[in-house]
Amino acid sequence: MTAIPGPTSPPDPLTRLADGIWVGVPLTLRKLSAGLAMSTVDGLYLAARPVVGLITVPAVFLTGLVVGVFHPGFEYVFTESLGLLLLIALVGAVSGALGSYLTLGFALGDLALGAHPQWDTWRTDTLLDIPAQYGSQLLTYALFAMLAVGVPIAAKSFAAEFLLPPSVPRAVRALVGLGALVVISGLLVWVWTQSAPLLVRPVFVWAGARPTVEAMSTTQESGGWIVFLAVAATAGRAVAQAILASPIGKGGGPDRMTQLEDRFRTDVPVQPLAGRIPLVLRLLIRAAILTALLSGLYAAYWQAGLTFGVLFVAQVIASPLLPLDFGAYARFIAKIPRIIRLIVVMVPVYLLGAVVVPMFLDQTSFFPFLLLAIVSAVLMTLLSPHAREAPPAPPQPAAAPGAEEPK
Repeated sequence: MTAIPGPTSPPDPLTRLADGIWVGVPLTLRKLSAGLAMSTVDGLYLAARPVVGLITVPAVFLTGLVVGVFHPGFEYVFTESLGLLLLIALVGAVSGALGSYLTLGFALGDLALGAHPQWDTWRTDTLLDIPAQYGSQLLTYALFAMLAVGVPIAAKSFAAEFLLPPSVPRAVRALVGLGALVVISGLLVWVWTQSAPLLVRPVFVWAGARPTVEAMSTTQESGGWIVFLAVAATAGRAVAQAILASPIGKGGGPDRMTQLEDRFRTDVPVQPLAGRIPLVLRLLIRAAILTALLSGLYAAYWQAGLTFGVLFVAQVIASPLLPLDFGAYARFIAKIPRIIRLIVVMVPVYLLGAVVVPMFLDQTSFFPFLLLAIVSAVLMTLLSPHAREAPPAPPQPAAAPGAEEPK
C-alpha cells in the first residue's frame, strides 16, 4: 500500500468540488457555530478519495429526502422502523457529516411532503394545531440528529480524553484509543435507544393520539442490533481512517488527507456568531431546548416551567455568571473524563428510579421519568463546573538604576 500523493498540479474540477463540500462548507459554517463546522467535517477521511467524498454526500442526502417523503417502513415516526434506525446508526458511525446530510434530507422531505396521519385523524382545529404539529416534527428531527450526528461527534470527543502520552508504545495507544471509541459509541447509542421512546411521545400526544406500539418498543426490544451495528461501523471507520492517516510508503509530499486536515485547521481563526451571543442568553436557549426535548413527559404546563427553571439555575451555578470559585473541586472534576462523569450520574439516577418508579405503577403519569431526567441533567451540569482563571499578576515595579538583579 502506498501513500496517497499530494497534488503536483492544480486539482481537477472533481477534486475541487469534493474539497468544497468537505472543507469549504465546514469553514463557512464555522462563522455561525463551531459545532456546525465539526458536524460537517467529521468523516473528512472519505474525501481522501475525491470520488468517494463527492458521491457519498448527495447519495445520503437524497436517501434522507426519499425517506422523509415516502416514510418506508413506518407510518407515524421513524422510530417505528428498525431498518431505518440501523441505517441512521450506520451512516452516523461512518461519518458525522454524512449523518448531518442524511438528517437534512429527511427533515426537508418530511416537512415539505411527508404524510402525518395522526394530525389528519385526531385534528382538533385549534390555534395550537399548527405550532404543535411543526413543533413535534422538529423534535423528531432533533432526535434523528442525535443518533446520526450527536452520538458519533460526542463519542470522538469523549474518546479523545483517553489518549495516552507519546511515551507509551504506539500500538498500545492505538488499541486504547480504538477501544475507548468503540465502547463509548456503544454506550451512547444504547442510551439513545432507551431514551427515544419517551422523547418521541410529542409526535402523538400533541395530536391527541396514543403512541403506537412500534414507535415505543422498536428501539428497546431491538436496540441491541442498533448498538452492534454502530459499534462494528465505528471500528471499521477507525481502521479505514488510520490507514488513510498513516499511509505506508514514500510519497513526493504530504498525503491528501494531511493536506485536507491542514487546510481546515490552519484557516484564519474566526469568532463564531454563536460565541458572540451573551452567555446568559445561551444558557436560556440551552435550557429551552432541553425543556422542549422532554416535552413528551409533561402532564401540565407547570411541569415544563419547573423543568426550565431548574435546568437554567443549574447552568447558571456552574457558569462564570455568578461570583463562585469552585477552585480545587473544578480542577479535580476537569481531570475526570466526561464519559466517566456520565456513568457516575447514571448510578444514583438508576437507584433513585428503582425507588420512585414503583410508587407510580398504578398511575399513567410520566412524572417519575421527568424527575429522573431533570436529576440527570442537573447532576451532569454540576459535574461540569466552570474553573475561574487566575487573575493576571500585577506588574512588578522597575528596579532602581544600578540595583543588583536577584539571583
